[in-house]
Amino acid sequence: MPYSLEAEAAVIGAVLLDNEALARVSDLAPTMFYAAFHADALRTILAMAAAGQPFDVIAVFDAMRAAGKAEQDGLSRLNEMAQYVPSAATIRRHAAIVVERHRQRELVRAGMEIAELGASAESAAEQIDKAQMMLAKLATAKSKREPQHISESLIDYLALLNDLSEGKNPAIPTGIDGLDRLLNGGLRRGEMMVIGARPKHGKTALALALARAMAREYGVLFLSQEMPISQLMHRHTAAAGSFDLGRILRADPNDHEMWTAVTCAAERLGELHLVHDDQAGLTLLDIRRKAMKVRREHGLDVLFVDFLQLMAGGGEENRNRELDIIANGLKALAMDLGIAVVLLSQMSRKADEHYGGPSMTHLRDSGAIEAAADQVALLFTDHAHPLSKHEPAFAGYCELEIVAHRNGPQGLVPLHFNGKYQQIADWEGAPPSRPAIAKSANRGMPT
Repeated sequence: MPYSLEAEAAVIGAVLLDNEALARVSDLAPTMFYAAFHADALRTILAMAAAGQPFDVIAVFDAMRAAGKAEQDGLSRLNEMAQYVPSAATIRRHAAIVVERHRQRELVRAGMEIAELGASAESAAEQIDKAQMMLAKLATAKSKREPQHISESLIDYLALLNDLSEGKNPAIPTGIDGLDRLLNGGLRRGEMMVIGARPKHGKTALALALARAMAREYGVLFLSQEMPISQLMHRHTAAAGSFDLGRILRADPNDHEMWTAVTCAAERLGELHLVHDDQAGLTLLDIRRKAMKVRREHGLDVLFVDFLQLMAGGGEENRNRELDIIANGLKALAMDLGIAVVLLSQMSRKADEHYGGPSMTHLRDSGAIEAAADQVALLFTDHAHPLSKHEPAFAGYCELEIVAHRNGPQGLVPLHFNGKYQQIADWEGAPPSRPAIAKSANRGMPT
């Protein structure tokens, strides 16, 4: 097993020499140490530090002895470690060696477990899935953030402003101008946007349109729990080829116009950095594993999840509590991986009871969504509403309303939805007008 007793001893010696040095290695855990005595010593030191007690050779040995962890030569070993390093200045370098050896040992152990897994009675697919999960856990090194003085923050902030002034916007454009204006340029890494809609209003078509637009420049993963990949490809092809979806589904061998359009669409789609997955009943662990795999193999900037209510929970008795955990888990994933997350969500049937755009209260389990989302957008397609009068002026008209925005304005984005071609784009000209509809007063979320 890989280890460095010298580095471990140097870390223990440094904190015994200078108690303040412990704050510089806050990411170290006793389980990372190979030698049991070193692990026990650090565990004792951490307990004493948490209790506000100073720790030196004698105090640590006495605490270890009281806990039954002191070896016969423990006092002399602690004393040797305290004398082993001339100062605590290099403690970070020694701690990095300890962490590196620990990760190498974990990799060796994972390899041994994978070898045993290969001889188990499970199917090969299950074995590979578990093996990938083991490696994905090893690849996820959660970064710890330290408090930062405002003078340090100013340096980073002024650099950001300078980049913005030079046109280096960190936002990821969505391909819809009206939406990008409200989002100050597009989606941002570490943030989660929720798009809610009733069935048949075009939320999947919108999500696929956004995914295609962003996949021209960025890595996109689209997780569909409702449609198989073949159906997603039908929709992509109709949109990319500007061709009738119905004729594509019939796939008439004599429809030469259709095959020409499919060929052109295939050329365009083949250039996208887009990955699909159609596993049903996804868990948070499934999504993290898939995201890690795609990021490792293709690069990942934006993750789409279609849709929240189809996800499997973690065994909580209350479904609302499960969705709360899921929504917050996806937000945490966005921050951990430095990606943008777009989460689709179903809306309740109450949105069909009145004619007009929906409100935040129509989102199923809206409390959990409000707390986790950076933006909440509600999609409304006039002719899809059961109370629509199907007036010609509203044909193809739909609107995406940003009803909650943590770092920007709320507002309405008029859109044109062409169901025949599965295309959604900015509405050209002035949107059609209808009588004002009274909406719920609770349309936003606390900032």
